[in-house]
Amino acid sequence: MSGVRRAVTIEDLRRLAIARWPRFVGDYVERGGGDGAAALSNVEAFTKLRFVPCGLVDVTPVSTETFIFGHRYACPFGISAVGTSAIYRRDADLLLAEAAREANLPFILSGVSSNTIEQVVRVAPANTWCQLYGAKEPMQTDRLVRRYCDAGVSVLVFTVDTPVRQFSEVAARSGISLASGITLKTLPCAALDVIAHPAWAWEYVRGGGRPTLQSWQAYAPAGSDARGVVRFFSERWLGNQTWRDLDRVRKLWPGKLVVKGLVHPDDARAALQAGADAVTVSNHGGNKLDRMRASIEDLPGVVERIGGNGQILFDGGIRRGSDIVMAAALGAQFSFVGRATLYGVGAGGLEGALRAIEILRSGVAYTMAMIGCKAVSDIGPGHVAAAA
Repeated sequence: MSGVRRAVTIEDLRRLAIARWPRFVGDYVERGGGDGAAALSNVEAFTKLRFVPCGLVDVTPVSTETFIFGHRYACPFGISAVGTSAIYRRDADLLLAEAAREANLPFILSGVSSNTIEQVVRVAPANTWCQLYGAKEPMQTDRLVRRYCDAGVSVLVFTVDTPVRQFSEVAARSGISLASGITLKTLPCAALDVIAHPAWAWEYVRGGGRPTLQSWQAYAPAGSDARGVVRFFSERWLGNQTWRDLDRVRKLWPGKLVVKGLVHPDDARAALQAGADAVTVSNHGGNKLDRMRASIEDLPGVVERIGGNGQILFDGGIRRGSDIVMAAALGAQFSFVGRATLYGVGAGGLEGALRAIEILRSGVAYTMAMIGCKAVSDIGPGHVAAAA
C-alpha cells in the first residue's frame, strides 16, 4: 500500500509532500508571507473554537451535498487556486482538475497557472472555475476575461487583495522564484537540496526543467522560452486594482463573479452592491501579510455586516473536515482548500489529491453526524462557541 493510501490526516500528506520537495519549495509553502505568522494563525485559530452538538437527531444517512451557483456539488468545499503549481508536481493543475471532477467538487485554476485554461476545461468542463488577477494594463485584463469566457468557464474569481507583489522571505533568501525555478545563478546553492530529493529532481529534469507559465505563454512574444514567458509575465502582471476595476470586470464578465480576498465587512458589502455574486473571506492563505488576523476570525464580522444579503465563501487554514463544518457554522456557504490538496498532489499525484479530498469529505460527514446535522443546511451558529 502506498504512503498516500495510508494517510489518515492532511498532516500525514503534508509530511509526505515536505519529504519529497526540496527545502526551497517546502519552506515557501509552509511559511507564506513574511515570517509565516499569518499562515500558522490560519490553522491554529480553528483550535480556539468548539462545537456545541445537538442530540437525539436522526442523522443517518448524512448528506454533504451542497448547491452553489445552480450546481450540486458532493461537499461544501472545493479546491482553491495555487499558482505555479508545476513546481510542486508536473501538471498539478490537470491532476487537481481531474480529482475535482472525480469527486464532484469545483476547482479554481490559478491566474498564474502552469497549464492553460483550455487544457484544464477539457479535463473538467463542469467543475472548473477560474481565478483572475488584474494586470497592469486593463486591456490585458480584458483579454484574460474574454479568454475564460470563450473557454466556457461559468465562475470567475477576481482576486483583489494583492496591490503589490507579494514578498516571501524564503524566496528572498534562496533567490529562487517558483515561477522561474532554478537558474544557473541559483543552481550552486540549490544543488545539494535538489540532490537530496531525487524523486522531485528527476521529475523536474524529465519535464524540461523550469515549468512554463502556459497561462501567459499566448501573450508573450512568439518563440519565447520558459524564461521569456516569465519575464513577460513579471513585467505586466498584477496591477493595483480599485473599485473601478471591479466595475470593469463585472461589465465584461457574463457569468457568476466572486470577489476574493476581502476581510473588511464594509468591503464585502460594497463588493456585493457592485454586482459580485459572492465574496470570499480570505487573507490569501497567509501569503499576503504576516500580521493579519486568521481568516476564520474575520468571517463572523463579514457575515454580520452582509446579513444574509449575499453569498459568503471562505478560504484559509482548513486542514480537517471539522474546519469546513466550523466555517459553515459561522456563516460560510462554501469553503475552499489550497494547501490541503496541494499536499496531496505533491505527495502522490492524482492518488494523493483524491486521498486529501476523501479525508476532508469523510471528516465533514463525521462532524455533521456528531453535532446533529443531517444536511449541510442544518449547520448553524448554534453549533459553535469559543473555547473557554
